[in-house]
Amino acid sequence: MSEKYILDSDILIYFLKGEKDTVEKVISLPKNDLYITIINYTELLYGIYNSNKITQNKEKILPFLDNFKILQFDKQSSEIFAKLKTRLKKQGNIVADMNLMIASIAISNKAILFTNNLKHFNRIEELKLL
Repeated sequence: MSEKYILDSDILIYFLKGEKDTVEKVISLPKNDLYITIINYTELLYGIYNSNKITQNKEKILPFLDNFKILQFDKQSSEIFAKLKTRLKKQGNIVADMNLMIASIAISNKAILFTNNLKHFNRIEELKLL
């Protein structure tokens, strides 16, 4: 069985900007195993609408995102999110809700999260990171 790799928003942005190391790493992964979450999709949409070049960015980013299967935030992800947030809060480790939602989707789908945001995601023991 092949692995599922979720590309985090920072990786998607670095790829779009042509950041060499990120591009090489992404293209080395099997294309059929690449995913994004609905949260990453939302974050990139926000980036589009928060930019000064909405139309230009829409034309570039939306077709790019269409290359990926999108994993949803479902009931199982919600359960994982609630347990993680409770545990992390008790430990004094606050992780932004959007990041925690991405992590919950990754854990729920037994996927590996490809991110440069290790500072936050390292706090989640159950999460596999690339």
